[in-house]
Amino acid sequence: MTHTRRVVWILALGLLMPGCQAVKNRLGIGVTISNPDPGTPEKAVQDVLSAAMMPEDQDAWMAFASLLHSEEVASPAAMNEWETMRFPALRRKAPYLLKDRTAHSYVVMEKRTEGNNLKIFVQNQQSDLPTPCTLRRDPVNGNAWRVFNACF
Repeated sequence: MTHTRRVVWILALGLLMPGCQAVKNRLGIGVTISNPDPGTPEKAVQDVLSAAMMPEDQDAWMAFASLLHSEEVASPAAMNEWETMRFPALRRKAPYLLKDRTAHSYVVMEKRTEGNNLKIFVQNQQSDLPTPCTLRRDPVNGNAWRVFNACF
């Protein structure tokens, strides 16, 4: 391939894939999250995984429940489903979502905005596909990122 042809190819790829993250997403290259800044969506996901890894069930549930969006907390049916089904499943999956269990680091494979929601797809050692966690800003909690509807 000639130099000119290579340059044209690289420019064409750049036009098709805006931003470095988009290129990484298409190539299946993740970003390791170790010490995310407070208030970021990545920190919210790390807090979810940290809660899920706590040894005591009740302590883990209380830590996780504090990360739920106010719309989830306001629904008794949603809270029951989180406590009895979704959170226990998350606790079983959490070890496979962590790159380093002691540091609670993980690998983001993709981030996708869908309306008011942000989906962060985390590498899962048990699957070829990354596992999503849906977050939404919560005006009741200082506009912080909170778990909304589904997470792992």
